[in-house]
Amino acid sequence: MRRGLSWLLCGGALVLSGCASGGSSAQEPATSAEPGTGMESEAETESATEGQAGAERATVALQPTEGHQTSGQLQIEVDGDGVRVTGTVEGLTPGGKHGFHIHAVGDCSAPDASSAGPHYTVGEEPHGHPGHGEHHLGDMKNLEADDTGRATVDQKVAGATLGGGSPGDILGKAVVVHQAEDDYATQPAGASGARIACGVIQPAQG
Repeated sequence: MRRGLSWLLCGGALVLSGCASGGSSAQEPATSAEPGTGMESEAETESATEGQAGAERATVALQPTEGHQTSGQLQIEVDGDGVRVTGTVEGLTPGGKHGFHIHAVGDCSAPDASSAGPHYTVGEEPHGHPGHGEHHLGDMKNLEADDTGRATVDQKVAGATLGGGSPGDILGKAVVVHQAEDDYATQPAGASGARIACGVIQPAQG
């Protein structure tokens, strides 16, 4: 009788042990993936690049204002922390110097180009020399004509961009050539006189 009871107790212990083992297996947690870092970084990348699209190149066709004969073609390209303006301007005073600026409004429709507004700037800076001290973002160095009245342009405008709508974006603004030399001191435009040519900064085609 005792032997039968012992076998019965042993069998019951084995059954309980098996159940416990099965229960432990059922409770193993499933491996869960970490939060979707791939999707999040993709969304963050899209957000970071939103609104930054801009042009790499632009052009300006300078046309004479009423009573003048100055014209030219300019190319503008992104150059490090700004843009570089290159090209040629003709019909200037032979051997003379002429004020040369980016103006705030891309409208050259007025006979005297007054529709182009004042010099373009992003703050409250006074007019000045682009090489040193405070100045408008649109202040550039005087054009210097040769003895035929032709000037070669190669200037960098620090802080300017092409498109994207950021401060300093000059796309759609105007470039104006003035009749007289810019003295870089007289406010608000350097006493550079009448506007003798004007052109709107447009994205380059192709």
